[in-house]
Amino acid sequence: MNRTLAAAGAWLRGAIMRQVGRDPAELLRVSFEALGRYKLRTSLSVLGIVLGVAAVIAMMSVSDGARRDALEQFAEMGLDNLVARGKGGGATLTAGDAVRLSSLVPLTRAVSPLVERFIPVSRSGKRMTTSVIGVSATYQTILRLDVPRGRFISSLDEQQLAKVCVLGNTLARALFEYEDPIGQSVRIESDYYQVVGVIGGRGAGSESVGTLAWRDLDQSVLAPLSTLTGRTVEIDEGQRIDEIWLQASDASRVEELGRVMQHTLGRLHGAADVDIVVPRELLNQRYRTQRTFSVVVGSIAVLALVVGGIGIMNIMLTSVMERTHEIGIRRTVGATRRDVAVQFLAEALLMTASGGIIGILIGALVSWGITAYAGWSTHVSPVSVVLACGVSVAVGLGFGLYPAVRASRLEPVDAIRYE
Repeated sequence: MNRTLAAAGAWLRGAIMRQVGRDPAELLRVSFEALGRYKLRTSLSVLGIVLGVAAVIAMMSVSDGARRDALEQFAEMGLDNLVARGKGGGATLTAGDAVRLSSLVPLTRAVSPLVERFIPVSRSGKRMTTSVIGVSATYQTILRLDVPRGRFISSLDEQQLAKVCVLGNTLARALFEYEDPIGQSVRIESDYYQVVGVIGGRGAGSESVGTLAWRDLDQSVLAPLSTLTGRTVEIDEGQRIDEIWLQASDASRVEELGRVMQHTLGRLHGAADVDIVVPRELLNQRYRTQRTFSVVVGSIAVLALVVGGIGIMNIMLTSVMERTHEIGIRRTVGATRRDVAVQFLAEALLMTASGGIIGILIGALVSWGITAYAGWSTHVSPVSVVLACGVSVAVGLGFGLYPAVRASRLEPVDAIRYE
């Protein structure tokens, strides 16, 4: 009889140890069964993890989207470009300064003076006030402008004061609709200009970047500077301009060349009157701002995850108390401290892992909603998904470890007596 009871006890002990301590499928089944006893309490605890992970995904998607937008904007403007402009928008620069800079600033590939006027542009009864920009032929090279239809302004156009222009893609559609604008005329103030080209779409609504007033060239008219001012640079080097755009042949040295440009123009006009805008520096400044934003929002997301982790710890501590008798029985039939600890740790990981998966899906949906309704560019990167998964697992380990250890330290006899 005693041998029979001993054999039964040994079999039961081995079964429990095999199923709970070493069989992953059985471990998961028991964990799901334990969490399913209190569905509402478990769901509320998981909700904290869901919100925290969703916040991490949404925050990182907005930050990554902003970074991509910045790269696109500065790529269009050119990280090898420098822009000189009068402080406060004052027209202190002259066309001759552009000529002097091309010879005095080393590693200069192209230079273009620029004048901008907001004047009426009309055609066949359609009239709108828009930006008319006077530039040199080199402006296309500096800004890497694509002209899929027609051509850009030429040096011959500048010398002859030719009344020709290049339209932005959106403006060409507004004025000509489905007609081909090449070879037709538009009226700029009181003069008629022949359209010789249309710029490829560059994306409307480009916002200002740093101190550089970025222009939406899709809505603009580009014309020869000499035609717009009525004088060529050779005849009148002293004519006032708004900006000078310079492209360097070595993008890694634009900061150094910017100081040379500042010194040169400072000797001509006074250092207090001229601003030098370096797109590469603006890009770095924008990155620093984004990093600050990411740290602030990320801290809030981490706090949400910590709150969710505390909720899970409370759930597990309560579960340990409620299941003390069960723990005592398992320990009596042979389950080790490790088996008990693994069981409770698995339950904590199940809650945080499931919350992490749901949070990733919700975060992706929030990112999509931000793009759809707010118009912000977002991007859910694999890095953010991996980070969110890692954080949720870390929270499960961190906040589930103490309850698991506490459960494993219960003495079998005391646990069985507990009511």
